[in-house]
Amino acid sequence: MNVSILYVNYKTACLIVNSIRTIKEHTKDISYEIIVVDNHSEDDSLSMIKTAYPEVICIQSAENLGFGKANNVGLKVARGECILFLNPDTLLINNAVEILYRHLQSSPTIGACGGNLYDENHCPTHSFARHFPTCRQEFFSIFYLPDMNWKVPKSRCFNYTGNPLDVAMIVGADLMIKKTVLEETGAFDPDFFMNGEDVEICYRIRKANYRILSLPDAKIMHLEGRSLYILQSRLHFLYEGNFIYFYKMTGKNGAKNLYRIIQLKNNIRILQFTLLRNKRKQVYWKMKKQTAKEAFRSAEIKLEHSLSTQIYPE
Repeated sequence: MNVSILYVNYKTACLIVNSIRTIKEHTKDISYEIIVVDNHSEDDSLSMIKTAYPEVICIQSAENLGFGKANNVGLKVARGECILFLNPDTLLINNAVEILYRHLQSSPTIGACGGNLYDENHCPTHSFARHFPTCRQEFFSIFYLPDMNWKVPKSRCFNYTGNPLDVAMIVGADLMIKKTVLEETGAFDPDFFMNGEDVEICYRIRKANYRILSLPDAKIMHLEGRSLYILQSRLHFLYEGNFIYFYKMTGKNGAKNLYRIIQLKNNIRILQFTLLRNKRKQVYWKMKKQTAKEAFRSAEIKLEHSLSTQIYPE
């Protein structure tokens, strides 16, 4: 088996059925299997998927495990040489799976890869990061400024070069990793629920001296935000995942510094829109401030009780 394609489902069966349809339409010249792990959707998701595609391997979880832990469940039955973690809200534009697989297998130094992502209007969207997150990036965003790095080309998240590009990480929407690399570096960190786990796993892959490539020939549409559960809880898990990631990379003080910068930004925005008498945006930024507070505490509690926490700084 060349590739195991893994989906995590939480009430997104319609999206997955459409995504699988594009896999069937475009994927050629390789063998693959499709695995769906259902995060206790409590609906007819799996029956809908099995009715449309009986060959799909479906696994029912007794609870909502989140993105990374559910993918780890799927990994236990995956037979592919390479694992493609694919979001439910993705549609293949071309033979992307084969393109990713061939490049990944072309060299023992390549550990992971991903394609260029497009929105529903076929406009470029966030596909990778050239650098891992820093407090400096968050600080610059307070003043609506990008993190200054004059060595970086015009785009920091989409590959316009037409050639393979070495990057720090691929977003989890279409991340393909060699199974041998996962066995060496480990699967997704269970401390993350939904957000940050793709950054952290790429960090470990890079730390093990493997390259991570952005492959522009592989084209995938990402209908980001179409899933209801993402819309409802996105901000909380975004903050929580960032705090957990910074805790692992920079220690407790690093996570606290990130929290302070985020709250400084939120307070400045509240003052800004109070002076501008924009009540709608005042309410929005006050909500972000409260969500950041709750997410930071949630991250602390998770890490206090975690048996798997790995702190990277020596």
